This record gives sequence, structure tokens and C-alpha cells, in this order.
Amino acid sequence: MRQSSAWSFNHAGNRLISRDPTHHPPTHMTIQSTIDRRAIAVRSFTLAAFALGAACAPAGDKPASTESAAPATSEPAKLVAILSPTEGDTVGPNIAVTLGATGVTIEKASGVRAEGIGHHHLFLDTDPTAADAPIPPATPTVVHLGTGANEYTFTAIAPGPHRIIAVIAWGDHVPMVGVRTDTVNVVVKK
Repeated sequence: MRQSSAWSFNHAGNRLISRDPTHHPPTHMTIQSTIDRRAIAVRSFTLAAFALGAACAPAGDKPASTESAAPATSEPAKLVAILSPTEGDTVGPNIAVTLGATGVTIEKASGVRAEGIGHHHLFLDTDPTAADAPIPPATPTVVHLGTGANEYTFTAIAPGPHRIIAVIAWGDHVPMVGVRTDTVNVVVKK
């Protein structure tokens, strides 16, 4: 506690106890008034600083908005999700993958691009292809689920950490633009 000649103060600077028996202790109202005055001073300073900052901003700058930057839309986000396994799971040596999709219809690969229709691809420990390039033919680490399936099992995977990336592609096996991919890291047990 901070000390003065006649009063003791707490850490906020409010008078609490009189050390002089001739002084009457402050009432709750006095302490509350001090707190209220300080709170008003802090709010006033904060508002003044904000106003000064806005006034000094270059003419081209726009003030920050509290509204969402994304436009309101009734269309759901387009994304693929790895439903299982989940991030950090210990699995194996087989890895059963279950996929889901939002904002995209999953169907058998038709060979053509149809708006909102695609199929799943999985990449095991391999980076996905560029957005405008066809996904390469199936290999042990690149899987096409061209039948419209949403499940696949990688078999006999070596022990250790592995990364699975899910991508949705058009019927021509080119990744769909604007569809978010999903990544899960797992550990295959020995």
C-alpha cells in the first residue's frame, strides 16, 4: 500500500484507511467517485486518441470496419473435409480415409466440367498439382476416387508420420477452382 501523511491508499490510488484518528474515513461514495472519475478520464483519453488517429489518417485510408469483409451470401462455402482420420491420429499400417464435401456434389468422373460437380482425389505425402493442371494418373501416393466414392484405404503404409491432402476435381481431373482443400497429418504405428 502506498502511504501518505493522513491516509493509506490501495494499488489503485483510492483512499482506504485514515491513520489519523481525527480524520473521518472516506465513505463508499467517495471511493466510488474517485473510481468513476478515473474511468471517465481513461475513456475520454481513449476516445480522443482514436479521433486524433482518424483525423490524421491519409485521405485514401479507410477506417477499419467492424463488419465482415466477406459479402453475405446464401451459397455455402465450397470445401472438402477429411472426416477421418483426424489430425494427429495414430493409425495403421492401413489408413482408412473418409471424406465429405460442402457446396459441391460428388459424382462419378464424367470427363467434362460441370458446375458444382466433382470427385475426390487424395495425395499421400505428395503435394497436390497446380490448380490449372490435370491431376496425374493414379499412383500409390495419388488416388483418384473417380467412381464418386467418399472412402479409400491406403494399405501397408510404412511406420512414421504421413500427410494426407484431399482435393476435389472436375470430371476432367483438374482441381476445382475456389474449393478449399483439407490436410490431415497422422502417424502410422510400428
